[in-house]
Amino acid sequence: MRRRMNSSFWEFLNESGVLEKGNDEEIKEVKKAYRKKYFSEFKRKQRKNNPEFTIHFSKSNHEYEQIVRAAKKHNLSIPFFIKSASLAYLNRSYVVPNRLMIAKLEQLLSNCLNEIKSISIKRENFWERGQKLERIEKIISELEEEMTKVFRDPSLYSHDHQNKIT
Repeated sequence: MRRRMNSSFWEFLNESGVLEKGNDEEIKEVKKAYRKKYFSEFKRKQRKNNPEFTIHFSKSNHEYEQIVRAAKKHNLSIPFFIKSASLAYLNRSYVVPNRLMIAKLEQLLSNCLNEIKSISIKRENFWERGQKLERIEKIISELEEEMTKVFRDPSLYSHDHQNKIT
């Protein structure tokens, strides 16, 4: 025998009175009504907390193909790409085409910088070599910062780059 639980479903069935005096068809109809009510309340809560939007792209203007191509280039699903691109535009940032490649480059630069720092610790005996290593360390630090700006926020990079030129 099945054990009944004190859930909202069973409360709904008890309140309707269909369990005591209804037949199988009436019970099925009440269950169907409960599911419909439950689902509509659930969707209402979901829409309140997570609004959804429907967007139509024209195939005749090649809008859809552009979005699909860009999403594939960034290795993202179409909805996630649209969301990322929209938020990136608003935050004046950049949707990175290949995050793994950029992370790998940043890691390589960081490793180089760490190696140079470890070599430069022994510079007490070699003063000239120490100066050269400090310059290399500074250059790699600047390179790492510039790469981060270029790949993560190109709008800031182009603005900073124009200020350095003038």
